[in-house]
Amino acid sequence: MKKDIIAMIRQEGFIMKANKAVLIVEPTSKAMDRAFQAIKRPSKMYAGMTVLSFPDFETLGRVITGQRLELLTAVRELKPKSIQDLARKVGRDFKNVYNDVKLLAQFGLIELKESGPRKSALPVAKFTELVLAA
Repeated sequence: MKKDIIAMIRQEGFIMKANKAVLIVEPTSKAMDRAFQAIKRPSKMYAGMTVLSFPDFETLGRVITGQRLELLTAVRELKPKSIQDLARKVGRDFKNVYNDVKLLAQFGLIELKESGPRKSALPVAKFTELVLAA
């Protein structure tokens, strides 16, 4: 299955502008302090990156799993037309893919846009690269 995905990527020649997200594990109070500091005096440390903060490693581990990373890659590179199309492309059950996509959207890792006459959810990649800052 992964070989098929890689072959499709090479065949189609997908290219996307670099957009990085930094995943940080920090207490909520520290995340708020950092956000207010960035408004007052922007830091060059994460310049040009979106910072996604997680309160603990347990939460990060529940959100970023191997299968969800595979979905993030597939959304970015295969550009599925719907969640159902994504499930077909990665060879997984629709219900599980749907739940994973909703969770990834909730944490801001992908975006869901309405598309088509039936207004199906179109998953769109927000980032080309994820960086873990521990």
